Amino acid sequence: MAVQTPWGYTVDGQSIPSVITVAQFKALCPGMSSTDTEIQAVLDAVSAAVRDWCCWHVSPSLSCTFTGEGDGRLLMLPAMGVTSVTSLSIGGEACTGFEWSANGMVRLVDGRFPDSWRSVVCAYSAGFSAASVGQVVAQIAANSLAAAPGVSSERAGNVSITYNQTGAGITGGVSLLPRDYAALSPYKLARAW
Repeated sequence: MAVQTPWGYTVDGQSIPSVITVAQFKALCPGMSSTDTEIQAVLDAVSAAVRDWCCWHVSPSLSCTFTGEGDGRLLMLPAMGVTSVTSLSIGGEACTGFEWSANGMVRLVDGRFPDSWRSVVCAYSAGFSAASVGQVVAQIAANSLAAAPGVSSERAGNVSITYNQTGAGITGGVSLLPRDYAALSPYKLARAW
């Protein structure tokens, strides 16, 4: 079974797993009092936010299939961290004369890709280990779990309490902060598919 992604390719399996597991989150953020169900829901939301900003699934490494078109001798896959290209077909015919790079480029050794929509099908594996982006995902999730929705501060007499916020003036929910964008920028594709 294949799952269609919003980024223009499919992945093998029934779903795309969260960037990190509940166990990995607990190891990175010990002491959080949330239930496993709450943590998983937030990890799913954070994973979706990170992936939408990066324009691909980022982590973990998954078997993917891209159907699209090349440009001249070059095909740009919507991925980084490519670890293998298992097949390439052009116009329904298998092609073996190609080379690929980890940054998601596939180049024909001879010839050119046709000027036809959806004429190229490429199967590949791509994605980084959770260790690469896991801390950022854990940090965003912990911030979301700790921020009480709806209340940013309280004041009673001379006592003032400011609660954790997921962004400037935002309480609860999942928000990527400028520091998160900076940490994730090496994983963002320059071209949105």
